[in-house]
Amino acid sequence: MSNIIHIAIDGPVASGKGSVARQLSEKLGIPCLDTGALYRGVAVFVREQGQDKLGDIKMTAKIIDGATHVYLDKKDVTAFIRDNDISRMGSQLATIPSVRALCTGIAQGIAKNQSLIAEGRDICNVVLPNAKYKFYIDGHVKVRAARRHRDLVGKGESISYKEVLKQTKQRDKVDRKKGGFKKISGAIRINATNMTVDENVQHMLNYITEWASNT
Repeated sequence: MSNIIHIAIDGPVASGKGSVARQLSEKLGIPCLDTGALYRGVAVFVREQGQDKLGDIKMTAKIIDGATHVYLDKKDVTAFIRDNDISRMGSQLATIPSVRALCTGIAQGIAKNQSLIAEGRDICNVVLPNAKYKFYIDGHVKVRAARRHRDLVGKGESISYKEVLKQTKQRDKVDRKKGGFKKISGAIRINATNMTVDENVQHMLNYITEWASNT
């Protein structure tokens, strides 16, 4: 168990933490778990079955070729979890204690016996509180909204930057309400507003190398 390494990465929507986590995963050879995919998996269930059926949900997840796959009743629903309505619904559902407990339990189960990079919300404080390396990646809301807008347009969605900015601010409001922005003990806070993904990754690798050399 002493050889297991956990890297926890928190941050608001569209802060770039997913891209950073994937690059770190490739460079370090450690699997990466997108915990947000779990909440979006719950959203897919609610869209199909209704929120009143949440007590019947049977969800699992696996990391396959570097991507987090989500299963509902053993059916892979990963193709649907990036829909914009699912992303927004997942954020709302994450305020429900039973949903947070479900997703936290799945994430911790995956991390229990293996090294892991986990990114999302509440990773440092709740999901992997004993992680050896902790980071909080932030960025100006307008820059994050622009990043999110490019991603959505790139997937063929017709949506304005103004609407994405509105949604991003609303997501931030929801995250603050559920405590997602509270101070994280022992985490390195990185303002990625003016940083490329490569620069951010190198910045984090420098910290990891420094920490490793002092332990």
